[in-house]
Amino acid sequence: MTPIILFFTGILYLPYINPFFLNFNFGNKVNIKDREFKHQITYKLPPKKQQVVNKITGFYGLIGPDVNISTVSNLFDLFIGDGNIQGAFFDKGNITVIKHFVRTDKLLYEEENGRIPNNNFVKLVFSILNKFHLLPDIMGLANTALLNVRNKIYALYERDQPYLLNINFAKKEITTLQKQTIPNIAHISGHSKYINNTIETVDYDVLKNQLIFYKLNSEFNTLYSHSVKTRYMPVVHDFWSTPDKIIFMDSPLVMDVENILKKTLPVLLHKKQPTFIHILDKNTHHIETYRSNDSFYMFHYADMIETREKIHIYGSLYEELDFSDLNIKGIYREIIINKITKEVSISKIRELEKFDLDFPIKFGDKIVFRNIHNKTINGFVIFHKMKVIKEIIFNNLCICGEPALLYIDKMPYIVTFAYSKKENCILFVNLFNYDKIIINVPFEFNIGFHSLFIPTPKDN
Repeated sequence: MTPIILFFTGILYLPYINPFFLNFNFGNKVNIKDREFKHQITYKLPPKKQQVVNKITGFYGLIGPDVNISTVSNLFDLFIGDGNIQGAFFDKGNITVIKHFVRTDKLLYEEENGRIPNNNFVKLVFSILNKFHLLPDIMGLANTALLNVRNKIYALYERDQPYLLNINFAKKEITTLQKQTIPNIAHISGHSKYINNTIETVDYDVLKNQLIFYKLNSEFNTLYSHSVKTRYMPVVHDFWSTPDKIIFMDSPLVMDVENILKKTLPVLLHKKQPTFIHILDKNTHHIETYRSNDSFYMFHYADMIETREKIHIYGSLYEELDFSDLNIKGIYREIIINKITKEVSISKIRELEKFDLDFPIKFGDKIVFRNIHNKTINGFVIFHKMKVIKEIIFNNLCICGEPALLYIDKMPYIVTFAYSKKENCILFVNLFNYDKIIINVPFEFNIGFHSLFIPTPKDN
């Protein structure tokens, strides 16, 4: 009788037990610390460029998946690498380059038990037992974006809760502090936003075709939630927020039934089905839905302009998308919603078809996108609405991921990491006169997703 009582008592307290107590030995322990580094670099620049760098005090961090891009053949595998941050501390001309792996529940487990096998049976077992808090969430990867909430930095991934990081400007170090548990919410968006002292985020349920919008306070307690029924599988990567509206795309994502046993993630965009645009009024909770006859998916929003009669949404649209393939192309478009007639039209400019654009960053009344050519990011394109202002293309340099915007003497710059066959570097581009600063770094950079620049806090 006693073992039975202990068993059910254990089940009752499972949510409070940490660390996980089901340990399966998968081989050699993962020693992730050996792959991290911190080094102050030496470099030399012309005096004028050095003067610019001397004025920078802060941290640039690029978060992304731990994958070898040369061996990745589909979007799903690209998205499931362990989250790691490649960063640089700038301190009046001194530069310290750093790499840190986010200590997720999954990675902590692998540090003790070895690398979890990448097969469907093991994934199923972990997925089921994770519901009982017996095993870590193997989809908890913290590799998508960094969120700044009152100078607390969180690593995000849309199928997990956030991880709180300590970015130590004095010691030039990064550590993972803890997983931020959120009562009654299992996941938050990789594109959660901190607006007016509140966190806005979404979660989705593909079984119920439901997207839930949340407003949280700075301590991640729920202030408000509202669910929206979608027409299709609601894999919503990003959303647009205004003071009174939430906008998201309901794209015709369907299961690829014919190849369900052949593909890693058999989900694709149905080319002959319409796309719906849902607009949630934050005050009245009314949902207005508009139908576009075009089939498309949008990863990121660039801008939105609303007038009395129309809503203009700017961003890169993907007219072909298969999560088991890596051949995708983002084409910059303008979606025009007529609020009076309810009609949706899409402005397509032939001259822009040559670009493969995404990861938009707005500065002033302009937007800068990264551009892909031959499967590598070869530079940036600056727009004013739909007009090309400047192409900044590098012939022998590959950009690692999203740049971050910063201002030096009130002048807009972007900063990013880049590499070529011969070098790895930190790259600055002046978005006003297009001057470039390249600082060589004796370490290899990998690809990343999103980034941010954090000015050094005044108390440091």
